[in-house]
Amino acid sequence: MATLIATPQQLTKTNAQLAAFGNPGNFIEPIFPGKVLNPYAFLVDISEKAHTREMAITNMLASAGIGMWSYGVYSKKFHLCPVASGFLGMKGSSTFGLGVLMQKLIQWNQKHVLDTAKSACRTQREFETELHINTIDGCHSRWLKITGKLYCSDGLAMKMMGTLTDITAAKQEEIRKNDLMAFLNHELRTPLSTIKLYIQNTARVARMENNKQLEDKMLKADQQTVSMTQLINNFLTLSQVQDAKLTLQKSSFNLAELVKHVATDMMVLYPDSKFKLKVSKAVWVTADYDKLAQVLVNYVNNAVKFSPVKSVIALACSSINGEAIVTVEDKGRGIKLVDQKLLFCRYSRIHHENASGAKGYGLGLYLSREIIESHGGEVGVNSEYGKGSSFYFSLPL
Repeated sequence: MATLIATPQQLTKTNAQLAAFGNPGNFIEPIFPGKVLNPYAFLVDISEKAHTREMAITNMLASAGIGMWSYGVYSKKFHLCPVASGFLGMKGSSTFGLGVLMQKLIQWNQKHVLDTAKSACRTQREFETELHINTIDGCHSRWLKITGKLYCSDGLAMKMMGTLTDITAAKQEEIRKNDLMAFLNHELRTPLSTIKLYIQNTARVARMENNKQLEDKMLKADQQTVSMTQLINNFLTLSQVQDAKLTLQKSSFNLAELVKHVATDMMVLYPDSKFKLKVSKAVWVTADYDKLAQVLVNYVNNAVKFSPVKSVIALACSSINGEAIVTVEDKGRGIKLVDQKLLFCRYSRIHHENASGAKGYGLGLYLSREIIESHGGEVGVNSEYGKGSSFYFSLPL
């Protein structure tokens, strides 16, 4: 039996399919047939076992509808297992160059995929992105999720490996949802804005003609249009939050002026409530104006809903220790301490014994939290049961 002058580490680096066994402190007889390297180590050829293990992993992933792919840095060839090949309209295992993959991708998707992979190679991190695949008939799109990572040996890039998953059904559902959002955003908002304009004009004429009864009816109708608009806004925001795609259109503006504007609208909308404004000076923020208005309207709607008629609702805006603070305070029934922890949680609704049909607090507060936290701020409430509540949000200046 020949003795080889080499360390197990050297030979392992030379051939990944050879496993070295040994202990430099003790003499160990080979427990598998192999060649003695020195009195302390030996080699065993495990190529067949490694191949069997890889096949077992591939088969297990295939049963879950997940394909395997690899790309040789030196061969510049992709190799796909049968499942991954099927996703691209090929049969059996397949090997091809980068150009073939690019032909499979819809043109706008090509640069994004390449840039993502190159960035992952530079940083040696895992990547995940979507492939938008051309189909043979050109009428139906196919979407794949690709994950991968660059693997190196002795500091040299060897190959990229990862998985492919068909996400076409989920993507089509997302597209349908986006179409619905577009419908809600345009097809419902436009006629609703027109209805609101006619109602407000009619209320103005009724006021000029001293027709109190008609004016009151128009104000109540206007309240319903505001409620519908707020429902649409909340629904659109909820969809963005669920898809982790809540986008902010930020601009620089005076937050105190936004509070004044919302307070003025609420005075007209809720004539049976008394509004008090506490704004001392300008508070400039860089934020999404419409999203913050949505939060403030949610706060005020809840304050009106759970407060007695003719009670005072106070809106305040100030800057304290580098933060903008906005509060909406009411003299309503208040919230029990155990319920306060649930207020801004999703799906939580708090029951009030004498709520006169009002149910809450609902979706609006959850969405308010998501909006404010996406700005890097915080939401909260101070409340004493039976004496009222003060809802607030803070934003960094």
